[in-house]
Amino acid sequence: MKRTLLAAALLAIVGSANATVSLVGGKENHFDDYDAPPVLTAPQSSGLQDTKLVSDNPLDQITATFLGKEAAHINQFYVNGSLVFNNLAAAPSTYGPFYASSPLDFKFRDADDGSEVSNGGNLLAFASYVVLGTFDHGALTKYTKGGEYDFVLGFNDGYKVDADYDDLVVGVKVSVVPEPETYALMLAGLGIMGFVARRRRAD
Repeated sequence: MKRTLLAAALLAIVGSANATVSLVGGKENHFDDYDAPPVLTAPQSSGLQDTKLVSDNPLDQITATFLGKEAAHINQFYVNGSLVFNNLAAAPSTYGPFYASSPLDFKFRDADDGSEVSNGGNLLAFASYVVLGTFDHGALTKYTKGGEYDFVLGFNDGYKVDADYDDLVVGVKVSVVPEPETYALMLAGLGIMGFVARRRRAD
């Protein structure tokens, strides 16, 4: 019984630390013709454009999943300065984890015309992205695909015929990296459990 309670307490300590990513700035955007095939997100028609994603812990980790695309251009997704995938990848495909950094270090790039947009946007470029979601009196309820992702990002590339944010669709999941103190507590707890087990056998 004691071991069960101790194990539960340890799990609670580890689970109590949650990764938090805040959305800073950006503007409400409503658009038409979102139809990224394969449609692995629900049809969307709005999102928070070029908002900056800021992590509360630069040691957090992120995974990025390619969800789909509807684009003639070749579009790319970078994390921490390195190319992770383009929109010719198989969907869905998950990559990572990568250290998140703060703000998150990601970038979309249109390989055909060279336009780029990093976390927080690029006011000089037609290309942009949105955190997909719905608005109620200006408040964003982010789309998470039933909680599967923390954010779903829709990229609109430099092709100026449309602005439908389905040229490269990426699911982002942020996971907390336990602090060294958490590992120390876990090891201490496991040591106590072993000690109790030995005492019981001795009795």
